[in-house]
Amino acid sequence: MDNANAKYRHEKKYFLDKVTAELLKQRVSYVLKPDNAGVAGKYHISSLYFDDCYNTSFFEKQDGVLSRDKFRARFYNNSFNQIKLECKHKHGDMVYKDVGTISLSQYQMMCEGKYDFMKQEEASVFKKFYANHATKRMKPVVMVEYERQAYIHPAGNVRITFDTQVTASAPTISNTIPVIASGYTILEVKYDRFIPSFITELLSGFQMSQQLPISKFIITKMALQGGQYK
Repeated sequence: MDNANAKYRHEKKYFLDKVTAELLKQRVSYVLKPDNAGVAGKYHISSLYFDDCYNTSFFEKQDGVLSRDKFRARFYNNSFNQIKLECKHKHGDMVYKDVGTISLSQYQMMCEGKYDFMKQEEASVFKKFYANHATKRMKPVVMVEYERQAYIHPAGNVRITFDTQVTASAPTISNTIPVIASGYTILEVKYDRFIPSFITELLSGFQMSQQLPISKFIITKMALQGGQYK
């Protein structure tokens, strides 16, 4: 893996139809606690994704490159009080994130393709983003928004999320388009070194898609080019 000192987590994704999602959410809620974020674990996520002039992040995912990076600026519940700049490192189904905090004015500069403020930042995510920009010209490419219901359990640091109403928009355009067909949910299961067997049993016995080899970044970019993913 790229960084032996990084704390990688497992991350698996599935599509659920409406009935399956509701039944599974009910079962999970009996055992796991709602995340502290939002209200009863429910919150809105907005992520502005960046790519370089070669669309490296897009094509590396499409081509199945084992180790790759993806940059995004993320905020919650339509509030700019806390904005995170993240570099999500992916190695197979293992992930870890470098995270830094940016101000609203810095976010606005990034929306305009202005990144010089990063030269004074110490966090590694800024250094890596700016290095990519210096060699391959980074730019904002798609805004992704969705509603999330999250549950957590301390054993294995498990986090199970149900994402719905996924939409996409171009960075400079406020109009959004739906990304997945109405009624479908994206299930994400994340954990550290292990997932407890009782949680595995919670997830068993449901009609779920095969583990998804695709990301919201990819399906939203595809949607902007012509239609829903499912």
